[in-house]
Amino acid sequence: MSITGKSLLDRNVVSDRGTVIGRLVDLSIETKAGKIIMLIIKPGKGIDISNFRINEKGEIFIPFTAVKAIKDVVIINEGGIPRA
Repeated sequence: MSITGKSLLDRNVVSDRGTVIGRLVDLSIETKAGKIIMLIIKPGKGIDISNFRINEKGEIFIPFTAVKAIKDVVIINEGGIPRA
């Protein structure tokens, strides 16, 4: 099964412990290999962004290697999230 990056945008990103982290707004892609490297997430209300790597807009970076499953939401392994 193939999924386009565009179809992932605007999906909620949830940890495997049930924490809603936010909404997927962009992807960082390594162009030579065409692989997704990072998810770029607009944090949800109540998320303390100081615990995450963020960009100048306050968006959260989570490596694609932390993704456990992609369904109606993107499920990530909370242990695979680098902390600030």
